[in-house]
Amino acid sequence: MTETTLLNSEGVNAHALLPRLIDGGFKMECVEKTPTLSVETEEAIYEIEFAQIQIEITGRCNMHCQHCRAAHEVRKDMPIDQIIKIIRFARRFSPNYKEIVVSGGEPLIHHDFFNVLEAVRRNGGEFVTLTTNGSLLTEKHLSFIRDLEFQRFILSVSLDSLDAGIHDNFRSFPGAFEKALRSVKMIVEADIPNVMTSVRTTLRPEQIGEMEDIVDFVFSLGVKRSSLSPIHPSGRSIERPDLWMSKEQKKKFMENLYRLKGKYPNFQVSTSDPLKCLFRGYHDVGGENELVFDGCAAAAVTFNVGADGTMTPCALLNIPMMNVFDLSIEEITESYRNNEIVKNMLDMNLKGKCGVCPKKYQCGGCRARAHVRKGDYLEEDPDCWL
Repeated sequence: MTETTLLNSEGVNAHALLPRLIDGGFKMECVEKTPTLSVETEEAIYEIEFAQIQIEITGRCNMHCQHCRAAHEVRKDMPIDQIIKIIRFARRFSPNYKEIVVSGGEPLIHHDFFNVLEAVRRNGGEFVTLTTNGSLLTEKHLSFIRDLEFQRFILSVSLDSLDAGIHDNFRSFPGAFEKALRSVKMIVEADIPNVMTSVRTTLRPEQIGEMEDIVDFVFSLGVKRSSLSPIHPSGRSIERPDLWMSKEQKKKFMENLYRLKGKYPNFQVSTSDPLKCLFRGYHDVGGENELVFDGCAAAAVTFNVGADGTMTPCALLNIPMMNVFDLSIEEITESYRNNEIVKNMLDMNLKGKCGVCPKKYQCGGCRARAHVRKGDYLEEDPDCWL
């Protein structure tokens, strides 16, 4: 019988090395392997580890934004026990997952917000992003966040124009601009350890020429990131094609974004739109311990749960996968494992030019746009200019 020699990366015989480690007092411990969420498809067997999950803790909001994806959601708050169950499901199979996005609606409206945030922290929420319109944030909220000692906490505040009138009109809320700006300044001045301020701007086509002014202004506020995104066809904006960018406008948007990233090498200028991957060498480099997605991650390593318990592949791809409220963690697991959307996204069974694109696995296109505008989430991204 021939013995197989196991070599480490330095070419050292591991079989010979092991006795020396033991003799030298090196302790070896048996560590129980974390259970995996295995999904078998026609192409392969995948072991999923979630990188980001989003929980809409409430469907209620104090604004009425023109583009809101949550326009038709159930107007209620998610119970804390359901929030904990969702986190524990993700945590069971992904002990190293980085991000919990707490959103809404306006999450600060949740009737039990402070207990929700504490429950998130106590159940493995070390890296959290809270999205807010900035109208309700107070010093009390910031003090509470400080006391919970997150490893990293991002407060993402919406600011959609440098013109207060345009921002207020877009959000159908007089004074929205001033309240958002006040919140951003308050967070920056609080200077809480591990708390990062991000300004999120949702752009209409006519604002492409304003991108540099917006980023310059956001940078001057002392925040860490300017996140710019075109309007996706979801919620109220489905009936507003005038809010969508054309292919040519989307390309110009990406060109501007790429240029601004070069202008501010030590400041995060980012977008969630997967078409950014079409630019050679593009990568959203985050700070320490920050996870940033480049392409579409829907259902593969991320999911969204609405305030009514409906799980979808992402916040924008409004195709129900299941309702988690009536299911145990074990039942959620089995439903996820056998879900056709999950399998199709893992195999990247895309159609049209997305299916044959050399950037297929880096980009993947936006499945939500394909779903709304093509009638099939696996179809090609209608915004792609290639």
